Amino acid sequence: MQKHILLVDSDAESQSRLSQTLQQCNYRVSTAKTCAESLTMVERDRPDCIVFDVDLEGTSGTIMYSRLRRNADTRALPAVVCTSVGPRPVCFGTGIPVLSKNCSSDALLSTVSAAMA
Repeated sequence: MQKHILLVDSDAESQSRLSQTLQQCNYRVSTAKTCAESLTMVERDRPDCIVFDVDLEGTSGTIMYSRLRRNADTRALPAVVCTSVGPRPVCFGTGIPVLSKNCSSDALLSTVSAAMA
């Protein structure tokens, strides 16, 4: 069965590039640009993993992630940060990978795969 990735990024160029990379490896990719949109999508069609930027329109990715972690139904949802803001592992606790938006396709794919393992 095809794994489902929710990609949350308000930058259209980055969202397109990352989405294409994931789709080329046979992931089903849904996209969102805001925290509110992503939380609605998670409830409607639970992804196997969420890849998100810290710098979103409106509410930040940090807030979105904390809302997912506070909800018992989404607490265990694997997540990967992919941002140009800079790694902020303290914001996310331990165990969540943080990638640069200009990471290689191989780094993105291996990190997403490991997060879902």
